[in-house]
Amino acid sequence: MSFVPEQNNDVQVVPYFDDAQSKDGWQGQATQKSVDKLKQEVTEALIRLGATVTDFQPGTYSIEGKNRDGFRISYVTTGPKPELLQKGRLDIAALPVKDHWRVQKTVKKRRKQSLKMALYMARIGLTGTWFLGKLSPGYVPLVPWMIVGDTNKTITELWKESSMGLLLTSGKNEEFIEGEMVEV
Repeated sequence: MSFVPEQNNDVQVVPYFDDAQSKDGWQGQATQKSVDKLKQEVTEALIRLGATVTDFQPGTYSIEGKNRDGFRISYVTTGPKPELLQKGRLDIAALPVKDHWRVQKTVKKRRKQSLKMALYMARIGLTGTWFLGKLSPGYVPLVPWMIVGDTNKTITELWKESSMGLLLTSGKNEEFIEGEMVEV
């Protein structure tokens, strides 16, 4: 079963897999690990953060008119008390792959390699959040991906959709924004 998630209009531009370079920070382009092995490593990284992975759903993201293979990783975690079960979701979209006529023969292979690269980098990112959790008192790594109530949206998605993101100004053109606190 595949999914097509709701589109986010606030997406960072990413290079094509074919153009991603390690000098720009991209890693895992040539990994020889299998997709299953990389999924296992991502799962282990989430377990290390206190999550229990419940689903690794493959799908396709359509972002900026480009199709990007990916996974929707669902998990649960408990808070300080075991009865505080919290659902979470981490969406991973591989870099898009060029598919013009000159490279058509290798599209399937490069799409798979791009997906492997995305999993490879997701594991690196999750490992980084584990380290940050150890170095930053009070930091809770899984919070951005926790699902809020019955919305089926993560804290990050709700933050980006709300005016809360506008409250973080650069200091230029400062003005006071009046608002009210709402309990979720």
